[in-house]
Amino acid sequence: MNTLENKTTVNEHYLKTLISKMTGYSKSNSRTSVSDAMIAAVGAFCCVLPVFVLTEYTNSIWFIASFGASIMLVIAAWNAPVGQPRNVIGSYLIASIISLTISTQFGSSPILISLALCLTIFFMLLARTFHPPACGNTIIIMMGDYGWDFIFHPVLLGTIIIVIFALIINNLHPKRKYPMYWW
Repeated sequence: MNTLENKTTVNEHYLKTLISKMTGYSKSNSRTSVSDAMIAAVGAFCCVLPVFVLTEYTNSIWFIASFGASIMLVIAAWNAPVGQPRNVIGSYLIASIISLTISTQFGSSPILISLALCLTIFFMLLARTFHPPACGNTIIIMMGDYGWDFIFHPVLLGTIIIVIFALIINNLHPKRKYPMYWW
């Protein structure tokens, strides 16, 4: 067998192995009861309504799009690490600081947005504050024209409001205890 045939065989094997990993190896174990789905739906409504009312009455932004995914996680995945208060608040703060630093110092371009996102992920993981919706915050900031006050309002106040409602809603359920941890 010559070198070219050997490389082709190795590449074909590598490709087949890679594709076989993408087929999945088990069935979904995600099961949601009707009562949990109702709690998630009512909880989302209760979390979203106050921030939209505040937005309406104060004529100021209290809600950003990525908060919608965060609400889903704190209410529906209340016992998962991504739904814990530390992760929610910490990840948004990390994303905001990195994004505002880059955007105010260097502007916004596809390369800078990509850099901000990769740094956000890197530092969220190092800080053990993994909360994927905060990556959306990175893009919101990098593509918008926001100043440093954005960290306090809507980010910090918005995430605190989400966590407060998650504390109330989740702990109304007799079988839930939220949060699993603070630090």
